[in-house]
Amino acid sequence: MSEPKYVAHRGLSMRAPENTIPAFELAGRSGFWGIECDTYCTTDGQWIVHHDRTVDRMTDGTGKVKQFAFADIRRLNIVAGNNIGSYPGLRIPTLGEVLDVCASYGMHAFIEIEEYHRDADLAHLVELVERHGMMGNSSFICFNADDLKKVRALHRDVPLGFLSAKPPAEADLELIRQLAPAFLDYDYKATTPEQIRELTAKGIGVSLWTVNSRDIVERFKDANVTYITTDDLLFEAGK
Repeated sequence: MSEPKYVAHRGLSMRAPENTIPAFELAGRSGFWGIECDTYCTTDGQWIVHHDRTVDRMTDGTGKVKQFAFADIRRLNIVAGNNIGSYPGLRIPTLGEVLDVCASYGMHAFIEIEEYHRDADLAHLVELVERHGMMGNSSFICFNADDLKKVRALHRDVPLGFLSAKPPAEADLELIRQLAPAFLDYDYKATTPEQIRELTAKGIGVSLWTVNSRDIVERFKDANVTYITTDDLLFEAGK
């Protein structure tokens, strides 16, 4: 049994507004192995970090994220999230800004691909990660297997994670073999320690999201789960 690697979900999002620079910086200062962030491409080809399909919940604007030009989405103020009162003046960050935070703290980046416009945007995404010197310390994750296959065609070595909210299936294993190096990334509520143990015994890495209870961590640890994505601190810094 080994200690899983802890990934700050949208940054340390229980302590600061999700997917903001302060949330990612808090993750770095708290000793997280890595962070997870959600990415969209604007109409003019800029990759930004935001979770929802719209900006309505987190900002003072309205509309679908992918329909914004970069300058327009950058004008929006983030007005929601944990401890928002302590963080005035927040804007939706670029992926490049988030990667720079990761590099400064030595954190791994789980980059979730949400929405984009054309295949050239994915090529730009890969180039962006390379340009920030983070290709060796990043993984791309996605619910869409086809998007992961496109990334693999662009880069043969970067780890890929297939996200799923369904119980493990044989098709998942076949996909991971096709994408290798790759891992499975499950909603912990859709699986069991026994299923995870079977996967890890076959040499398949598994990540679980979003775990916010130490008791749940303990249930899965002896199944040798590789990564735990969490909104809060579930470990002692330095471990």
